[in-house]
Amino acid sequence: MTARRSLSILLYGNFSPVHLGKFYQRAFEQLKQRIIPLDTRDSPTYLTPWLKHRIGHRLTIRSLRLRQLGTYRWNRHVLSVARKERPDLIFILNGDLLMPSTLNSMRAQDTRIFIFHADNPFPPNYANRPETLPNALASDCFFIWSRHLVEQLQQLGVRRAEYLPFGWDSEIFPYFGLVAEPKYDVVFVGGWDKEREEFLTPLAEEFKLRIWGPSYWGNRTRLNSPLRKCWQGDAALGPEAAKILVNSKIVLNVVRQQNLPDGVIMRTFEVPGCGGFMLSTRTQGAVDLFPEDRAGAYFSDGEECVRQIKRFLVADQERQRMAANAHVLVQQQHRYVDRAQRILNVWDEL
Repeated sequence: MTARRSLSILLYGNFSPVHLGKFYQRAFEQLKQRIIPLDTRDSPTYLTPWLKHRIGHRLTIRSLRLRQLGTYRWNRHVLSVARKERPDLIFILNGDLLMPSTLNSMRAQDTRIFIFHADNPFPPNYANRPETLPNALASDCFFIWSRHLVEQLQQLGVRRAEYLPFGWDSEIFPYFGLVAEPKYDVVFVGGWDKEREEFLTPLAEEFKLRIWGPSYWGNRTRLNSPLRKCWQGDAALGPEAAKILVNSKIVLNVVRQQNLPDGVIMRTFEVPGCGGFMLSTRTQGAVDLFPEDRAGAYFSDGEECVRQIKRFLVADQERQRMAANAHVLVQQQHRYVDRAQRILNVWDEL
């Protein structure tokens, strides 16, 4: 798999080991592209005080004018890097803190602007920022993980909106093979929110559920919640998380409301990538990628989830067959290098 020609790509994102910036850097470099990383973890140096602290950030999060003022120096820095490097493509992950005027200035130097948005860009979703949709309109192509959202973006007037799901990075979530005798029955690895707490609570009362995630599972759940005893006291990331996933009979993938009705999330690919068996919220996007009862197992509500857990806890051969099928699909079609190649193909089409 090779690109038609090598490009210089200014890649805007978080380059910590478990974030999309690093995944895409590795994927593009595998395709022999020259990457200029612009790490958003450097942004606090350039921001005004009210954007550096959580309270001030939350108070100004819906004001484009205050965001423009607060990010002025950061946007000047990004623009100076773009003018110095003059990349063929600027690929932006989410684009928080970047202003549409900055994107327009970069496009004026014959640089194409592509954005991949990892959340739902439309209000009132929690990850929406006042610059999100204006940036979509200023881009040459806006990639998103949902075909339903592609249609909404096209109706909004975005120049080009493309479906692009998440993927699997084998360096961070290595394939360990299928484990014959998993250590855990049912696990959830991920962040807390009220919806997930409500969904998982009855499961904790019926099954041996274990949870790895941030401290919110210990201090934001209700005081008498059984989930506090399920929480293992820490989050699990990268290879550590992969070892937990493959040593579990059932990995729950509880998809957030913002990813419905047809979305997928990063865990959708990471679990089969490392060799685990996943029981997931049923979305059209997931079923299309991992056909039900062949490579995917799903639930639509809590009652069906209970039935599916009871079914698969004792169906060892069926679990292994489906996990193996799902891994083959990920290995063949859903690596981040496959996503990077798709992005390069779109660049060639424009």
